[in-house]
Amino acid sequence: MKKLILLSVLVIVSFLELKAQGVEITPITGYTFPASYRITSGNARLGDGQNWGGNLGFSLNEHVEIELSYSYMATRATASSPLINNRVDVRTQVHYAMIGANRLFPTSDAMTFFAGMKLGTGTLAFPDREFNNITKFSWGFQGGMKYFASDRIGIRLQANLMMPVVSAGGSLWWSPGGGTAVGVSTWSPIVQFGFTGGIIFRLQQ
Repeated sequence: MKKLILLSVLVIVSFLELKAQGVEITPITGYTFPASYRITSGNARLGDGQNWGGNLGFSLNEHVEIELSYSYMATRATASSPLINNRVDVRTQVHYAMIGANRLFPTSDAMTFFAGMKLGTGTLAFPDREFNNITKFSWGFQGGMKYFASDRIGIRLQANLMMPVVSAGGSLWWSPGGGTAVGVSTWSPIVQFGFTGGIIFRLQQ
């Protein structure tokens, strides 16, 4: 499965490179705020933290950009409910791998504002193995600005709203391994809001 996904990404990147009028690579970092949501008779929470990642953008014309993105954040997840014997407090890693499109609003040769939507996968990973890792369909929105100091180098600032869709019942964190078997579920998306910034490297124009 991983090989098939990698092959699909390579095919998409090759196709976009052929069609793109511009290609941009942007390593990013930023901050994601904590996100809380309801579980049966209680609450669960993903903590805040610094996020890291990168974007690969392909400008199809002056107003449309296709973008592949990846982000990672290390934090803690907590949950409490009368149905759980002990309060959950575990190390957690949040991964997003997305593809999306941005609508570009250039105001000058140097400045461009943008807004867009993206779809992909969101993964909660538990490095200490208290629970099984889980991957869900995710979607999100973003908006911000790009400013180019030269033809090849610029800066990017944006706000992000990410939402892994949790719509399957089950136990806490969707499918814990070795934990309580009590059904504690949620039917709402987790909403994570944050800001990111990075240096843009334009490869072609």
